[in-house]
Amino acid sequence: MRREELLSRLQEALKTEESAVTIYAGHLSAIVTRSGLPDEAISHIKKTLDELIEENKKHKRELTSLIQQIEGESIDVY
Repeated sequence: MRREELLSRLQEALKTEESAVTIYAGHLSAIVTRSGLPDEAISHIKKTLDELIEENKKHKRELTSLIQQIEGESIDVY
């Protein structure tokens, strides 16, 4: 795979991660305000979504680091 194609795919993956965090955060807000679920269920769902958000942020940082690494390299085939 050529460098530019790899970078393009990584940038696309990065955008997906950013979108996922926004979606998870939106669902978290909706669950809390409109679900009518018992407090224990809401607490469990919030905890799970918080974990997903943190994992997304971690993955986003890893993708960003990988993109920067590849941009700094001179090789063109991966």
